[in-house]
Amino acid sequence: MNLDPRTLLFALIVTNALTVLSLVVAASGSRDGKRDGMGKWALAMLLETLTWVLIAARGSIPDAYSVVLANALKAGAQALILVAICEFQRRPVPPWQYLAPIALTVLMTAVLIDDLPGRFVWGGLIYGFQMVLIARALISDPETRIGRAWRLLFAGTVLIVLVLGLRAVVALSGHGELAQPQGGIALHPVQIVSFIAIMATALIGTIGFVLMVKERTDREILHLAMTDSLTQVPNRLALMQQAEHALARRSGLPLALLMVDVDHFKRINDSLGHPAGDEALRAVARLLTGRLRRQDILGRYGGEEFCVLAPDTDGDGAFRLAEALRETVAATKLVTEQGELQVTVSIGYALCPAGTERALKDLMAEADAALYAAKRAGRNRVVNFNAELTRPGNPVEPQVAGAREDEPPARHVRTPLGSVLADGATLAASPGNANCET
Repeated sequence: MNLDPRTLLFALIVTNALTVLSLVVAASGSRDGKRDGMGKWALAMLLETLTWVLIAARGSIPDAYSVVLANALKAGAQALILVAICEFQRRPVPPWQYLAPIALTVLMTAVLIDDLPGRFVWGGLIYGFQMVLIARALISDPETRIGRAWRLLFAGTVLIVLVLGLRAVVALSGHGELAQPQGGIALHPVQIVSFIAIMATALIGTIGFVLMVKERTDREILHLAMTDSLTQVPNRLALMQQAEHALARRSGLPLALLMVDVDHFKRINDSLGHPAGDEALRAVARLLTGRLRRQDILGRYGGEEFCVLAPDTDGDGAFRLAEALRETVAATKLVTEQGELQVTVSIGYALCPAGTERALKDLMAEADAALYAAKRAGRNRVVNFNAELTRPGNPVEPQVAGAREDEPPARHVRTPLGSVLADGATLAASPGNANCET
């Protein structure tokens, strides 16, 4: 099959021109000033288009334009692709990585302007070096490799490197008809493969880059939809989804659910203002996050209330975890613009014992009831809905709401909440300070 080189070049020019037009439209649609590399990629495709226009005019214009300038534009296009990728990754690119190849290309083509095989070899080395830099930028960024689109761009880069090596070998063997569009002889099969590879990689690379941008945008939108904007922990929707998944995959292991509420939060807002309240919530979220294990799930349930899901945690483990969270918050002074702030939390928790099946809504209802009991008992304490026995050696009297400030602090206990709900009495379970207000 004989293919006219000018027809192939015309197809390359049209394909790249349409790609540039599409990218310009896509880039102009972003009005929030987002730097995602799309504009740089469009400019790179424009330089590619000008490159093939100059090559197509070879023989009709001076070699300084069709050889030196064309190759310089090609090197510039690849440099811009590297810059676009690094801009997408939000990291700087060393200037030498995009300036040095352009300078070397201009020098090489000026010196070897009449040496076609030499241009193929040395130009291929420079171009291949640029492809290696692009491939390295793709595989060295973990966030880029989260999605799948980067593989398209990486595959195109590898393909071009292979074609460059093949072209250099053929050029060194004496086939001077390569890259001679003005000649009347039939194209070498390798030249046909080169044209097809260049056209394919331009399309595949552009599609891959656009999909990379889309994948990250989708991830960011999902993050915004599933994250509480104030505390940066999962919001209620994300919390419910993660909790359902944790229950489904616990494989019969125990699980605990803790409801955590900031005590007297309305007073903070009323006395210090809502900015101080917001800062208090952010600080509590950070403290809770820092004290939890890797497998634990923290989310903001609503208002000043947080929820913790603790997989593979039995009753003793849940009590120790809840106590550690309560003590961590109580022992930390929060610094706000209005001054230092001391906050405490009340915690109610419910258990899903090993080998049992529980619905999430039942666990949350029980933990919420336990939290309500902790509030009624004086706040800054931990109450377990399912506790059946007091801690050995710690028989105590329950502290009623409105306890006097001079009363000694109650000792840490776990008391059955069933008795609290049955007779309406309040109890003290794992209190922090006896003088907490109700």
